[in-house]
Amino acid sequence: MYPLIRRVATLLADLRVEGRRVGARPGEGPGGRRRRPGAFGLEALEGRALMAATQAAGVMNPAVIKDLAAEAYVWGLAPEFAQRFSTYNTIVGAPINALKYGTDPAAWNNSGTNAGDSSVLYVNGFLDFKESPALVLTVPPSRDHYYVVNYLDSYLNTIGSIGTRTTPSDEPTSYLLVGPDSPVAKHREVTIRGFRYRVMASDTDLNWMLIRVGANTLADASAPDSVTNVTEDVVQRFALNTLRQFQRNGHQPVYPADFATPAPTPEEEIEARPLQDTPTEAVRFFQQLGTSIRRNPIPSRLSGLSGSSLRRLPSWVVPQYGAKARYLAPSYGQRGILRSFAPIGLSRAGFRIPRNWGHEQLQALQEGFEAGQQGLNRFIEGISPDSSTNYWTILNTIIGTYPSNEVGYAFRSVIVLNGGSANIPADAVYPSLNTDQEGAPLDGNNTYSITFTPPESAGPALPAVGILPPLVEDGQGDPRGFWSISLYQPDPSEVAAPFISQASLLNTHYSKADSSVLAIDASADTLTVRAPSRGSLAASTPLIFGPGAETYGLTPGAVYFVADAPVETTDPATRETTYAFQISSQWLQELSPANVPIQDSGGPGAIVDLQPGSRAETLGFGVVKPVSQLGSEQLSAGQLALNADGSLTLWFGPTLPEGAPASNWIPTPSTAYFDGLYPGETVSTALQVILRMYYPTPGDAPPSILPGEGGASSLPESYIPPGLVQIG
Repeated sequence: MYPLIRRVATLLADLRVEGRRVGARPGEGPGGRRRRPGAFGLEALEGRALMAATQAAGVMNPAVIKDLAAEAYVWGLAPEFAQRFSTYNTIVGAPINALKYGTDPAAWNNSGTNAGDSSVLYVNGFLDFKESPALVLTVPPSRDHYYVVNYLDSYLNTIGSIGTRTTPSDEPTSYLLVGPDSPVAKHREVTIRGFRYRVMASDTDLNWMLIRVGANTLADASAPDSVTNVTEDVVQRFALNTLRQFQRNGHQPVYPADFATPAPTPEEEIEARPLQDTPTEAVRFFQQLGTSIRRNPIPSRLSGLSGSSLRRLPSWVVPQYGAKARYLAPSYGQRGILRSFAPIGLSRAGFRIPRNWGHEQLQALQEGFEAGQQGLNRFIEGISPDSSTNYWTILNTIIGTYPSNEVGYAFRSVIVLNGGSANIPADAVYPSLNTDQEGAPLDGNNTYSITFTPPESAGPALPAVGILPPLVEDGQGDPRGFWSISLYQPDPSEVAAPFISQASLLNTHYSKADSSVLAIDASADTLTVRAPSRGSLAASTPLIFGPGAETYGLTPGAVYFVADAPVETTDPATRETTYAFQISSQWLQELSPANVPIQDSGGPGAIVDLQPGSRAETLGFGVVKPVSQLGSEQLSAGQLALNADGSLTLWFGPTLPEGAPASNWIPTPSTAYFDGLYPGETVSTALQVILRMYYPTPGDAPPSILPGEGGASSLPESYIPPGLVQIG
């Protein structure tokens, strides 16, 4: 175990001994003791002495290269990810300084975003102020519909949060987005040509904007909070324009003529593929990291509003982790650790292999890079939950923004490996579960249940265990945000993991065959349809068919897949667009090195041999709504069945458990399921459960998933989710 990882592991062990599971309060060491700045830093005496001895020898000692490379990997994973992921996304998605509007929730075979949440609709974009010095973000009203704009710099620190929690509004609002060198970066608001803007300044030129919009993704299209209506009423009311565009349009947003982002060409997919995952070669990783640092220097103490009193900080600006009185840019304070990597060629100028290096030094760089990965994996394994939290891992302090020290860098990299980025805890907390209530690893071959009790049954004792997730409520007692439980397949070999499972299609309870097939050509095995009432049609889209399907060689209620990109035809007279495609009863995703099906990959199995029929227009079809999550949106809509005592039980298993309502069932991937898709392959059935809580109750109003602020509620968290119980 290498120095940074070893020191962090030791610190974590101390924190657990002192009763704090994942981190001390800002500025504190184990057990609340004040720590000296840099006490765990690379500038420690032992590090300087070793470095001096090595440099005096002429050619760097491979052992030192290995240590530095391991530490540079842990520190640099976030900025490397930002550079690589932004390049990847702007090749296959929306270009730089433009938004990609999500029209479908994250599902088993779409990109969504890393560890996509299927209880929201995403709006995603990467911004670069070198391309445009000022942009205008216009957001819809936020008071009555939950959304959060998570705005991150290139070191993956959250720098801004706009939405229901911080900026509740009854009308659209426009923000002036600027980079670190803008003359208005130190302003809270500014008037330009008579129009007043709220200012959101970044501390780096490259930034990631990830907008999550709450929706009941399992509701019928007619429901107010359905995907269809939320897309039109909320998602498509976000706009990102240049300042000049906004001004020329009379200080009004300019929306896209077409909200759909064109699918990438085969050439673009080939170009982007090497950027989809973390490089396996150290030199390539450090080149990408160096590019990120060169293009986005570490912020200084003077960046943006730095020095401002926190009391005067705009609600939409997020301070540095642990700030008490004054604002500093969240990524300030990392220049020292970057200087320590200069001997391996990594500096603010980028990355260059030192001239006097030979094969032995390059090999040490590779070994250190791999050691950093192994050490980070051990660090993740060391964050061991226990029965006191029902085996949930609860990160509710060092997430979203991170202290500029070894603990912060380690947790920042953990988040990269578990989904890329995260909101700050005040916006969302993501407890995760890899074991059942007995501590045994979760396996899709088993059946599990989880039961939430109504808050009234919790009593005064803290922490409250097992009640419905406590969120901030409105005047009618309804959550201002939402909670949901999602099921994934973890995969340590893929940075885009964990993945939503194809097995989520096994529950078709929420799906309807309510759209009409126009024609079936049995000779070409092709169906022709209008656009479905819900969802879009693309290769791998899952479909079901209604009564009468047997006539055409289909099974009513069985799941089929669009085999390839549908052929669109528009009638010039009626302007009606139709879609023609073949279908398959299978979709075969690619398997990762860890033998986990990779989300957003693969191709169809054998094409279904359609039979001729005389009245295809009487056949109904519909897009399947995969059940990979359930939560408060379905509970509020009355879609979930409650127990007689008012409690709520959700079920996880390869088949619908006996006596369980289909509405409350999340299917799991099992060996039997995979045997039908990948005969002869041993495919992983490991599971991960994530409970998302958006706009949680503050820690000073227990019970809460957030840390308490004093008195009886001074706990790491005063709410513990119920455990997952294996059935049978």
